[in-house]
Amino acid sequence: MVQGGQRSSTPITNAVAPPAVVRSRNGSVLSRGFILKTDHYPTGRALDLELNLQGAPNFRKAGQGGLNVFGCAQPRIQGLKAILSLLRCRPDSSPSGECVWFSTREEPIVYIGDRSFVLRDASQPRDPLSLSDRVENLEDIERRLIQDILDEASRYGGMILTHHEINEGEEMFPTWTEIDEKCVLTSREVVEQIVSDGWKVEYYRIPISPDRAIEDNYLDAYAAIIHDVDPVKTSLLFSCGMGVVRTTFAMVAACILRRRMLIQRGLSDPFIPVPSTGTSTPATSQGAVALEQAIKQQEQSQALLRITYILQTSMHNPMPLSAIELLLAQPSLMDNLRKAFIGNYSVVLSLLGFLDDGLKAKLVVDSVIDSCDHVINLREDILTLRVKYSLTSMDEKKRQNYLGRAARALEKYFFIIAYASYVEERKNETFSTWLQTRVEIWNQVRYMRSHANRLEIFAPVEDLSLISRGSRKGQIDHLIENELGISGGQVVGDEWADLAVKNRSGIILRASTLLKSDQWYEAETGETSGTIRGAVNFRNIPGTRIYALGQPTTEAIDHVVERLREAYADSGTVIWINLREEPLVYINGTPYCLRREGLTLRNMKDYGGISASRLEALEDRLKNDVLSEIRSFSGRVLLHTETEDGTVIPVWEEAEAGDVAVLRDIFDARKKCHGDILRFHRVPITAEHVPDVTDIEDILDIVVRSDYEKTPIVLNCQLGRGRSTNASIIVLLIQRWLHSDYLKTPLPDKSFSLSPNRKKPRHHSYQVINNLLRVIRHGVFVKEAVDDAVNTCGQVHNLIDAIEEERIAAEQSTNATEKNVHVHKGLDNLRKYFQLIVFQAYLSSTRPDTLRNQASFGKFVHDRPVLETFLNELKADGISALKPLERVEHANGAALPDEAQSLVAARSGSILSTSTILKSDFFANLQKMSLPERIDGAPNFRQLPLTLRYAPGSTARPRVDGRINENDKGKFVQDGKMVCGSGMPSVEGARQLLARIGAAPGGAKNAYWTSLREEPVLYIAGRPHVLRLTDRPFQNVEATGITTADVEVIEVNLKKDADRELRQGGGRILLHDELDDGTGNYAVSPMWETVKEDDIMTPRDVFELLVKEGYRVNYARIPITDEQAPLPDGFTQLVDRVETALVDGDELIFNCQMGRGRTTTGMVAASLISTIVQQGKQDKKLLASLDTSLYRENEEYNDPMITGHDEEVYLNGDYKIILQLVGILSHGKLAKHLTDRVIDNLDDVQNLRKAIYDYKLKVDAADEGSEKHKRLFEMGMNYM
Repeated sequence: MVQGGQRSSTPITNAVAPPAVVRSRNGSVLSRGFILKTDHYPTGRALDLELNLQGAPNFRKAGQGGLNVFGCAQPRIQGLKAILSLLRCRPDSSPSGECVWFSTREEPIVYIGDRSFVLRDASQPRDPLSLSDRVENLEDIERRLIQDILDEASRYGGMILTHHEINEGEEMFPTWTEIDEKCVLTSREVVEQIVSDGWKVEYYRIPISPDRAIEDNYLDAYAAIIHDVDPVKTSLLFSCGMGVVRTTFAMVAACILRRRMLIQRGLSDPFIPVPSTGTSTPATSQGAVALEQAIKQQEQSQALLRITYILQTSMHNPMPLSAIELLLAQPSLMDNLRKAFIGNYSVVLSLLGFLDDGLKAKLVVDSVIDSCDHVINLREDILTLRVKYSLTSMDEKKRQNYLGRAARALEKYFFIIAYASYVEERKNETFSTWLQTRVEIWNQVRYMRSHANRLEIFAPVEDLSLISRGSRKGQIDHLIENELGISGGQVVGDEWADLAVKNRSGIILRASTLLKSDQWYEAETGETSGTIRGAVNFRNIPGTRIYALGQPTTEAIDHVVERLREAYADSGTVIWINLREEPLVYINGTPYCLRREGLTLRNMKDYGGISASRLEALEDRLKNDVLSEIRSFSGRVLLHTETEDGTVIPVWEEAEAGDVAVLRDIFDARKKCHGDILRFHRVPITAEHVPDVTDIEDILDIVVRSDYEKTPIVLNCQLGRGRSTNASIIVLLIQRWLHSDYLKTPLPDKSFSLSPNRKKPRHHSYQVINNLLRVIRHGVFVKEAVDDAVNTCGQVHNLIDAIEEERIAAEQSTNATEKNVHVHKGLDNLRKYFQLIVFQAYLSSTRPDTLRNQASFGKFVHDRPVLETFLNELKADGISALKPLERVEHANGAALPDEAQSLVAARSGSILSTSTILKSDFFANLQKMSLPERIDGAPNFRQLPLTLRYAPGSTARPRVDGRINENDKGKFVQDGKMVCGSGMPSVEGARQLLARIGAAPGGAKNAYWTSLREEPVLYIAGRPHVLRLTDRPFQNVEATGITTADVEVIEVNLKKDADRELRQGGGRILLHDELDDGTGNYAVSPMWETVKEDDIMTPRDVFELLVKEGYRVNYARIPITDEQAPLPDGFTQLVDRVETALVDGDELIFNCQMGRGRTTTGMVAASLISTIVQQGKQDKKLLASLDTSLYRENEEYNDPMITGHDEEVYLNGDYKIILQLVGILSHGKLAKHLTDRVIDNLDDVQNLRKAIYDYKLKVDAADEGSEKHKRLFEMGMNYM
């Protein structure tokens, strides 16, 4: 018996075997398949700590004494008291101290007696369960866990089954422990208990899972508390499971905060000592220099020893001196390992360039990390895990584990440096808010996360193959250096140039970076006129005052400005927009950009998303680095240029301080010369990427503020091709919009921009573009406007033609890597085209004179999640997305061999466009024959009572084969309200259905009919037809996230297209039907239907007609994607719809296409909502009693492992993820119980739990990794 903190554990003597106990658990939290495991594991303890406290593993103090920061593993109660005693927080301590305890545990913990136990999955007992990141949820879960423990103990004579970890890798050891109510406590109850005894401690729970993103505000949560306590008098104690990574990270963050707090109080810096001013030795004396060199030598020696130790301990079957031999034989490897050891990873160095005082921030962080490294060194851990990844060869799962942990460790190091910089400059904003404004930092984070499984993020140690080869053989092999020029552009030159590059030490111009000339051979492309020396691809967009070019020399800038002043004497302004995102510096009038040594032909991706102001700050730092190099090399700087064959060669350029300038310097100087005529703007756009919406908004703002009809606008990127062409199109679209007001005149005003004799080229169309045109207003006109602008600006680079060029190149390529490059470029161009159409749609929906009062372009995109759906499909389709849609042109009225095929290919409507068909919604085997009632034209009709009656005594497991009979009537509220389901009805079928339920003209019932169709539907001759693609006639055209208004606008436009086709066909329209060929396979067959225009209706037209005829029906549409769970907004609409229907409706009708999945979901949701609204509010005591009875139920359980009835477990929906959800929810068991009852009562057509199980069986039968397996798994998860 556990009493007074003493726990009695006895060997297992119960008749029930531990595995059966675990499988039969039925608590709300301690449910089937979960165990209570002791919180600590043997290998997690650090054995070389100066002080070991019993019951508080890994207790230690941050190295600097005045900070009062401590860490430990989850302590026992006696261990917690031992820590508090050490910190003078005992009830009788004098002088007394204060302590704040931060627990970072994200999983449910309970104390049984003195010891902490944690909830775990029995199949993965060493993996934590991250159930919630909200402390209120966690502590509620823990309270219910305690109730589960007490309930289970009552069934086993006061005993609870727990599990203990004895040795790593071995099975858990089960133990029966005797308990009573007083000995089972949550962490908060433990603290409250000892505080009541006089112990001085405050407790805060800030749940952090090992994988939780650092930006999720928990550093701000620490700071809010730490700032409110005295840094001198109050101790901070941090803990996690074993007190390793999360605890150390929290200690480091706390030390950084407290360091700043102490400095603000006027105290000395505890980490970076200030040199004493009382020394008699001048700082420049020989002794001071020698001392500094000695310190650096000592640090290098320590680094060498630690690197050797890391290598030696990580090698398999290490041989004496193998690590030392390897390092001595490979100086370059040693140099890269040393850089990584001190934290000089490329992504970290890029971050330092972004921060205002990056080098100092890193120095502080490194000092703090080293002072808190008693258990783990957060910086060294990156390299250790990276090395272990390279040295692990036979266990792929273990290798990937090392790689994932290394990536997360690098991310922590990256963030803590950013946090240190934030603390230094902190004003009145949180770290989270500060980060949100630093787009360039976020792009680095996204880069790290998207490349977490790739080694390039660990540069300079991305390639450690030398270590893995050397360690496996146990001797020094003949090791060959990797070739330079991963992306072309091999760098050649003398050793002096190589040495200068490797030893660069600037903030921006750092080791292994080059200053490469922005201009090279063959940069000039396309047909341009009016060439200016030093201005690559300089041209005028015909009919406009828009100009584009590559990055010019300073001389070329002057020539361009002078030419524009002469050409447009009526304009007093020239606007120059630079689109470069890469840091630039001008040396002797020529532009140079920053490149990596091994990737000389690629732009650096470090600066993606950077703002103009921060980019210019980086360029100022780059300028200072260049000036420093000029001073170091006596008036020379090392530059690189490209020869005709693509070789990058070094060039030593003589320069003085006045010869170095950044863009802002250059344009400020010209502004002084020319007055206000030249207005310079910087809109950084990532090369070869779709512009961000904020970039487009910036350009829009610049153009709108200008005198667009008179002011020449110059746009420049690097080569004057991609970005400048795309920006030219954007500017042209804006100017045309301002000139002609597309709300009134959707067609472009050609007089403003084009010659009337200009021939309009024909372009291919693409499926993703056709999908887009269906969901935007005036889709065809919008696309024509964009196509016209693309052609107008296409002298050097035609965006639409480039898509097809890349597709052809990809198909012709025999090299997989080259093929992927072409596909990537083609998709990127297609995304740009897509974005331009979306932008034009935005302009067309907004009046120029009301722009400032309208939603931004970003808000326009955000409010249309369907756009993201289309882009996701684009990504998934790969090269097939680049396949153009074929359109057949009718020539001279000649008959074509396949009339139907040619007509479909020639369709040109805004919705009913090329390669789309109207397919009948009805097909063979649509009707489920087992249904007791059939209505012609309303497939799969069924009607059932809407509202369940709460039944505390009815807690039996739900029956999958349940049917409503006379004996079941007591289970429902007899209020006359019913819920119905149906497939998409015909017009006559809808009439018959409404008549059947009593909502016909003169009837007494009010029907609320809700269609859940997302797909555009059109009624022709009384039958529903759905829009489909010719190459996927049996698949819905998905538009997840589309709004009701948008889908109904699509149907209105689809009706217009059908009407036009009907007129062109002389009263005939081409439809398609689905036919069974007799072998179980289906084919789509074309057929002509002779109809009148009045016979073509949208679904809303149909229901408005029924209302006019007197039918008592209220119609609504809630678009939900087929075979997917509704989006949160869809559920919200369902709730609102059902609650409205409950007020004055009698019958709730739901339909989708077949009346199966979505319809059943709608019916189940309606029944649950009605049950909860109608019953829960009226009798809360009944609700509470049912809730309690479910939690305390003690039914007989047949172990599936014994009886072989494992099917029952799945059919009952007892999947682990569902049981975890039940544990998280406050009324989880009640929620599942009610949901299962409703599902079973409404399962005439589909039982959701059975559908999940059926997919599980199909997934198990499919070959793992196959496309079929992936498709079935995704479908099963959607049902789950």
